Amino acid sequence: MLEVIVGMIFTFMLLSLLGTTFNELVSAWRGWRGFYLEEALKRLLEFKDDPSVFNKFKKNAMYQQLMQHKAPLRVSQAPAYLSAANFTSILTNVLKKKGEAVQSVEDFMRELPKDSQLREVLDQFKEEGHSTVEEFKGRLQSWFDDVMYQSSGWYKRHLQFVTFFVGLGIAVLLNADSFQIYSHLTTNASNRQRLSALATAFSNNNETLPAPVLPTGSLSGSEIKNELKNFTNTAEFKATSNILGLGWSTKEVMVGPKEWLLRILGWFVTALAISLGAPFWFDVLKKIITIQSTGNAPGGGTGPAQVIINTVETKK
Repeated sequence: MLEVIVGMIFTFMLLSLLGTTFNELVSAWRGWRGFYLEEALKRLLEFKDDPSVFNKFKKNAMYQQLMQHKAPLRVSQAPAYLSAANFTSILTNVLKKKGEAVQSVEDFMRELPKDSQLREVLDQFKEEGHSTVEEFKGRLQSWFDDVMYQSSGWYKRHLQFVTFFVGLGIAVLLNADSFQIYSHLTTNASNRQRLSALATAFSNNNETLPAPVLPTGSLSGSEIKNELKNFTNTAEFKATSNILGLGWSTKEVMVGPKEWLLRILGWFVTALAISLGAPFWFDVLKKIITIQSTGNAPGGGTGPAQVIINTVETKK
């Protein structure tokens, strides 16, 4: 039974990695990271009440150089990442009087209206005791980092929302029915042992979950397809797919209504498992493998735990 559990967990982990890879690729294509970064800048620079500072910020030459190029269906051209130092440099250039160097903290606020919310925030920083220009810039950077931390939370929640639907799509395309996978592992001892050995080798060879190597720039539809193909061609994914018989065949389609209903329910279970994320399943896999290893001690488990060296080679 432990081999069945290991096989199920390992399968969910690989499918979750595929979902993560797809999400990140589509995120790069659509510019989601840049979109949420720009939303954070709007909050920082009081866009809702007075868009003038934000608009000047966007027109700054340094910011323009960091922006991404136009692409079909892209929601934002904003950069995916902006350092706190660059934010402070751009904001300083926007707030100071044109053609003059910043000599004092007051130079950051001189051009802002008296009732400006941004001015109130900057006044608060000054009242905290950041009286020199360098101290004030340091406080601006920490302020930016705090808001960017919130922005990353918005981005993650957005991905969590779409991950279930991505997982459902993966389950349908690969016909990854959790009930069928469980049935296959419980009735086929040879495949169950092979998948368990593969999972054990993966766990022993990786102290941390390998992160997918993804392009940092924007992608086209064909490039996304190629990157996903590269993932599905990895040794672990191909072996797991072959062991479980993932995919479609004529006999898989020609079944009755009851079988289709169970299959759809199985897809939903798989989608829920994928939505938990690969790190979750990797942590569970490591714990189960540890239990499996210590459970093989001689004399019914009363002796010292054996160290099992798996000789299965995995290609990376």
